[in-house]
Amino acid sequence: MSKNVVFVSNAVIDISIPITSFPIYSGQHQSTVDHVVITPGGNATTLFCGARLGLQMQALGNLGNDHMGLLWRSSLAEEGVDVSQMIISQDYPTSVTIVPTAPDGQHVFLGASKSKNSGPSVFSREWSEIIMDAGILLVDGWSYKAMGPEVSKAAIDIANRANVPVFFDPGPEISNIPRIWTETIFSGTNIALLTHEEAEHLTEVKADPEVMTRIISDMGPDIVILKLGAEGIVARSNAETVRQAGFDVKVRDTTGAGDSLLAAVAFSHLHGHSLEDMVTLANGTGAACVQKLGAGMHAPHKEEILEVLVYAGINFSINT
Repeated sequence: MSKNVVFVSNAVIDISIPITSFPIYSGQHQSTVDHVVITPGGNATTLFCGARLGLQMQALGNLGNDHMGLLWRSSLAEEGVDVSQMIISQDYPTSVTIVPTAPDGQHVFLGASKSKNSGPSVFSREWSEIIMDAGILLVDGWSYKAMGPEVSKAAIDIANRANVPVFFDPGPEISNIPRIWTETIFSGTNIALLTHEEAEHLTEVKADPEVMTRIISDMGPDIVILKLGAEGIVARSNAETVRQAGFDVKVRDTTGAGDSLLAAVAFSHLHGHSLEDMVTLANGTGAACVQKLGAGMHAPHKEEILEVLVYAGINFSINT
């Protein structure tokens, strides 16, 4: 695969702490039930998973000139992800998120992104050329506050002018993002990926997932993928709708499942898969991810994804 998959997003480190159960009350101490996991999280999970599927992944964003930033860069570089154009900031520390995770897979994010508008305020020539030459541009909602609202829009404008497909995953931050910004981003997006809760917030209606995908597709995306957790995926293109149940696996931690799934969708798009095959690979990738504690470096490998599919009786080839 000659084209890079470029992800514009700020870097974050996840510290996953395995706890006994929710809720957590002050003064009622819990012992960890497993090892604490410290790893690049968020967009790094997509970058790890994409590299393990055989894609050329490149990160554009910023991180601090600190130990966490070094961990982020070195871990991804070791995996073969191009981090050479990341901005190393002297003004903002690397974002860190604490992720308490219960044995049944429930988790919560505790932490904050960098101060608003950590940039860049103006795209460099190198960043613009990388996006214009990309096979896919990935953007997410987490960067709205951290990098500033204009960063994702500027990246999408460059990609649209160069006919580079844009994938957008707003994530839980969609509830804190002005609707006018979200609608602008969706209008320039080719493939949108959301959870059912995020779709309800975006559309302001409660409806069957298939109805949700139709409403969202009218906002601009060619393909809408609705992530339903254990219930699977509903996907809509201009030509068809595919609904697939989730695979039966033991869930350890749902952190990073959607981020891994994003990498699988990018892989399918670049390899010309049908919508049904795209959904199958995405579903299997999410199922492989949730069986392990922590995201990032624990993103699924190709062999783990194939194992899920084989167990489900699906003969699927992941050729790079």
